[in-house]
Amino acid sequence: MKGKMILLAASLLFVATSAAVAATDVFHFALSRSAPAADATVAALEEVRLWFTEAPQANSVGIRVIDPAGEALATAAAAADPDDALAFFVRPAAPLSAGAYTVSWRGIGDDGHAVTGEFGFSVTAQ
Repeated sequence: MKGKMILLAASLLFVATSAAVAATDVFHFALSRSAPAADATVAALEEVRLWFTEAPQANSVGIRVIDPAGEALATAAAAADPDDALAFFVRPAAPLSAGAYTVSWRGIGDDGHAVTGEFGFSVTAQ
């Protein structure tokens, strides 16, 4: 009987720990979605917009758009959407030519952890 109680207690502890880890992963600072979406093909692009799972720390978001030659495009600094604390965007200084581009981003969540990522998209010939 004592062995069954220990096994039951250990099982409950495992389940509680697993649920806590899963909840932490769901609510951790991360990229929620983007426009353009990862691997999308667009005819033209006025801005790259990112939405995060939580509001990042002030002045912590960086967004770079890398052209097909591997060079960073000229953009203004990442700007926060005044109507949505989860959204940030950059606008390229010039129209994008056809080719494959990469968006590289970083941000810091409320927990102080820096998170980075990247995704690609393509622009078709205009």
